[in-house]
Parts: sequence; structure tokens; C-alpha cells
Amino acid sequence: MKITPTYLTLGQLFTISNEQFYIPAYQRRYAWRRKQLDEFFNDINHLDENSSHLLGTILFLTETHTIGLNLLELIDGQQRITTIAIILKVLKDYFEKNNNENVNEVKKYLTCKGADRQLLYKIKLGDLDDPDFKKIMSDQDLESIQNEHLWFAYKYFKEKIISLDKNTEDFYDKLINRVVVIRLDIGLAKDAYKLFETINNRGLRLSATDIIKNFLLGHASLINNQTLNLVKGNWRSLIINLDKIDSDKFFRHFMMNKLKIKIPKSRLTSDFKHYYYTNIKEVEKISDYKTYLESVDQNEEEDNEEEDNGETSTEVKDYTDEKISIVDFAKLLKNSSEIYSKIINRGFENEKINQCLYNLQRIESTPVNTFLLDLFHKKGVSDKDKIQILKLLETFMIRRHICEYRTAILDDIFSKLVGIEDKNIVENVRKQLLKDLPSDREFVEKFEKSQFKRLEDRAKYVLEQIEYDLIKQREYILLGPRVNLEHIIPLTINTKKSIRELGNWPKYLGKDSIEKHKDYVWRIGNLTLLAEELNISASNNPFKDKLNEYKKSNIKLNKEILKKFNEFRFNEVENRSAEFAQKAPKIWHF
Repeated sequence: MKITPTYLTLGQLFTISNEQFYIPAYQRRYAWRRKQLDEFFNDINHLDENSSHLLGTILFLTETHTIGLNLLELIDGQQRITTIAIILKVLKDYFEKNNNENVNEVKKYLTCKGADRQLLYKIKLGDLDDPDFKKIMSDQDLESIQNEHLWFAYKYFKEKIISLDKNTEDFYDKLINRVVVIRLDIGLAKDAYKLFETINNRGLRLSATDIIKNFLLGHASLINNQTLNLVKGNWRSLIINLDKIDSDKFFRHFMMNKLKIKIPKSRLTSDFKHYYYTNIKEVEKISDYKTYLESVDQNEEEDNEEEDNGETSTEVKDYTDEKISIVDFAKLLKNSSEIYSKIINRGFENEKINQCLYNLQRIESTPVNTFLLDLFHKKGVSDKDKIQILKLLETFMIRRHICEYRTAILDDIFSKLVGIEDKNIVENVRKQLLKDLPSDREFVEKFEKSQFKRLEDRAKYVLEQIEYDLIKQREYILLGPRVNLEHIIPLTINTKKSIRELGNWPKYLGKDSIEKHKDYVWRIGNLTLLAEELNISASNNPFKDKLNEYKKSNIKLNKEILKKFNEFRFNEVENRSAEFAQKAPKIWHF
């Protein structure tokens, strides 16, 4: 692989009129946030007269240049190139408004043309982002932009350029003439992906998804173009499926699903490669495969030596499934990403399943997704059984959270559930989970004094289930965006303003009220559900005034408060918490 790096200013990079920079759909979407934008802008704006700024490497996959339009696929540098295009668009608008002579030059940087002389945008983004990018470039339908990061970057640079005022031309000169990139043009895909890996193994931070993508596409490029295009197509679908979802989490759950063991984030890419080397048919073409085999042999020798010395050998993980082709593996990733998206976005046809998934999310049950990937892959399991299993998972997770069991073990628990036998699957899941389920006695004891601070969604979920138990109707959907969490004893009781305007709660609560308040205010006995407008009215008012708002509520929890309490202090919080705690094992039972 012969590479000739070309050092170019941004003006030189953008000036070739018959080149279009193309960001394929399999690349991640534009994702820069304020931190990256601040650094980018300040690095340029603070350049002194004799300095230049090296922006790094821009890696293109190219064919031989022709007199027509040349489409250059961006392998590395898409976030930077997109950001530059947005800045240039903002500068063009500024120069047009101020009749500045630089406007025609900027227009040339933002467009390209082939032999037919038709003007096109210089940058073409992937399927998801390109419509938004075109809206920015054309100043049309801006309010409908979907990618919030693109929209934020555009607004951010508009504000920055306006703030520069008379220094705008100076900033433009620095951007075009003193920001330098190293351009690398690679003609073969296998060389481009190998170079990308080499560049990014030098301390630059990449996400696990980026590393896995490059590894997979790099391998596909070593086989043939047809394989590469098929793998690219499946990866493109995966990226679309995982839009606005943390793709690294997906790959971690996917790998724990396949390996049936807990995988720390730090080991995700290495375990992915280990599994891949063991299960994909065409791995012999990967240059690192021999190194991998040597390392496996060495580990086996070390294990044998330990056994000979009478020491306990490390357990060898079973990574082997039935071997499949790289294309079939890419399809498996795509199909798994589609299921994962439905889990995260609650996108199943059965609304009862979606409601159960919503409950799990409110409880904070991310580790269950390893098992859910397996469950929703199963064709022979009915929706009825899936709903029963999801409700078992609800009970399991809320009990463990309330009892403050270690969360670190959950990945192991749900990895071991993967592959559980379909026959009598509900009972099989129940038996497996029972091994790690807190007892009724422990659940009651912990529930009574459990704190829900910073866990409002979980508190609302718990109160919702108690409400269902009170009204004996579990199909009724109680919670909505206009139902709030209400603190009976208010969150704030001791500011001068709250005492002056809304009543003297410290005096009402009695001795040591300020010290006791923080221990009682987030207990379940001090919480209820109230429609938004009633919650605003109740506010920090004295308890007797709050009762007037509770009377307007149709929620049974509030009717019970009216029936049982004329006063409400710390003893009442304890009594109400204890009452709910007694109900808890019956509501969340196995």
C-alpha cells in the first residue's frame, strides 16, 4: 500500500470543483456537541499571525479521477468536514447580507459540478442526515430538521459569526488559509479500512461501534466487492435502526447475548473480535488471524502449565456457535438491531408488550435487554408468554432495586437466561430468577424506608401499581404526561419565601423537623400522584389546603389520604409507608 499524504489548506481541499465528498449511510450520524464546536471554533479564532492549525487526517476512498464528477467516500473525517461546511454556509449568509466580496468564493467552496455543469452541494451526507443538511444549505423548512446536533451546530455558528462582527473576515482568512489537513486518497477499500485502523490506534478515541464497523468492513473488503457491498448494506440498516440509540450498548448486549457472560465496556471490542475469529467462516483472510491463533495457543500452554503445577486453571470461555459467513453475520447484526430498536422505542404491535417495556425502563432495567434480545428472537413463544415474562422481570427488578442488591451481578444473571428452553419458558424463567430474588420479608422491611430521591420515574411506577391494586383494575393506564409526583410534606419547607407565602411547615412538623425532613420527604409514604394543574395548586401549601386539591382528584390514592388523614406529619409518613410495604409482596409477587 503506497500512500502519499497531501498537506492542504481548507481552501485547497474545497476548491477542486469536480469532487464531491460523500459520507455513506453506514457511517455514524453527525454528533458533535457544544464541547467539540467550542474547541473547533476557538482553535481557529485564536490563531495568531504566524500560526497555522493542523486539523488532522482526512481519509478518502477514491477511484481514478475523471473529467466528470468524482465521488470521494469519506472513511475518516466526516464530523470535521460536515462542521466546516456548516461554518462556510453561515459565512456565506453573513457575506451576502453585508455585500462582502468573499461571498462568491464561499459559494464555490460549497458546491461542485461534473461534466454536465449542474451545481451540486459539495458535501453529501448519509440517508438520515442528508435531508437535514440540504435544509440548512438551502434555508428551507428549517423547523423540521430532525438531527438536533446539525441544527444546534448551525445555530451555534450563526451566533459566533455575528459576535465576530468586524473580525469575521479575519476569521474567514484563518479558516481557509491557515487551517491545514493531511489528505490521504486510497484506491482500494481493504487499504482504506486498514489505514483507518492504523491511524486510530494511535491514541485517538473511537467508539466501540466505530472500531467494530471498521473491523467488519475491512474484512469484507478483503473478500470481494460483492461481499463488501452486502455487508455495507446491512450495516447501513443497522445504523438506521439504532438512530438515537446508544449503539455501543447494543453491541454490548448483543455480545453478552451471544457469549452468555458479562462483558465490561473495556473488553467489548476484544471479545467481539474473539467471537468473530471463532465463528465466521472467512476469517483466514484477516492478517491478524494468525496472531490471534498464536495467542490462543500460548494461553492454552500457560493453562496447562498451571494445571501441571497443581494450580487452578482459568476457565476457558466457549465462544463457538455454528460457523456462518460474514454476510450472514452482518444480517444477524441488522436483525438484532431491529429487535433492539423495538425494545428501546417500545415499537411492537402488541401495546401490552410496549407498556411492560415502558415499566421496565422506568424502573431502570437496562441489563434485561441482553435477555430480551433473545426472547424477542424466539418465534415459538406467544405474546401472552412474553408478557408474563416481562411482568416477572418487573417484579424481579423492583425487588432487587428496593432491597439495594448489587447491580453489577445483573449482567451475569440475564446473560445466563439467554437460550432458556422454549417449552414451559415462563416457568423456566421464574425458577431461574427465583435464585436471586429478595424474600418477601426483606422486601417489606426495605420498602418501608426506601428512598426515591432522583428516582421519580421509579416512584411514579410504584405508585401507579399501588393505585391499580386499590382500584382492582390493572389494565387501566393511569400515568400520562400531565400526572405529576406530589410530595405531601413539601420538598422545600424552610425558606423564608415558602414560610411567608405558603405556610410554616417547620412549625407544623414540630421539633427537629429540618433534620428529619430529608429522611422522610422521599419515602413512598410521603408521595402521591396528582394531575399537573392540581399539583401546581397544591405546591407547598399547608396540609389542610392541599386536601382541597386532593378532593378534586379522581385518583384513589388521594381519596385514601382524604379518608385516613386529618393531619400529616412524620408519623403519618411512617404509617403510610408501612401500609404500602405490606401490600408490596402481593403486588410484586412470583
